[in-house]
Amino acid sequence: MSEFLDRLERLFRPVDGWGEFRKGARPAAVVFVLYRQAGRWMVPFVRRRADLRDHPGQVALPGGGVIAGESAWQAAQREVAEEIGVPAGSLVPLGAGDPIYAAVTNFSVVPFVAYLPDPVPSFVHDTRELEGVLAIPLDRLLDDSEWRESTDSWRFRYLAHEESVVWGLTERIVFGLAPRLRQALGEDQTTDQPAAKS
Repeated sequence: MSEFLDRLERLFRPVDGWGEFRKGARPAAVVFVLYRQAGRWMVPFVRRRADLRDHPGQVALPGGGVIAGESAWQAAQREVAEEIGVPAGSLVPLGAGDPIYAAVTNFSVVPFVAYLPDPVPSFVHDTRELEGVLAIPLDRLLDDSEWRESTDSWRFRYLAHEESVVWGLTERIVFGLAPRLRQALGEDQTTDQPAAKS
């Protein structure tokens, strides 16, 4: 387990060295939180209320806007605490992915990857913003066969989970993080094998 986390830390940029937000865009940060449950890696997502101005009704990674005077990682921890009840300082930062720009809402979003050590508290969602918290297994998120493509003229990838759908900006963020997550897991599965003799 620790080898997987160590590799993730090497594969992603440092939380304070990820880059900068797009000029003129609204800065935001989200967290791809990894934790263990019944022997599997899990990731919590939030389902936003249908009456919100930004991304109404969507499934998203916990996170939100960066306030003036705080770093992106500070904002991410604050939002995780507010949205799903994980106290600031509980997350172990592993690194940051590539920032993504959402033209429709003019958000520039940096995704962080972090580990939530045992014991994992019960997630308590903010009822002012959220309808609930979804826990999705990491292996399902990384399995391309689980993702579908819409039949609409505007084609997009989505993952159906417990009567909710992961798509849009959140799908783009997961897709961007996936190669390095797969690489760390793949190495995890191969390093246990004895080296082949030449």
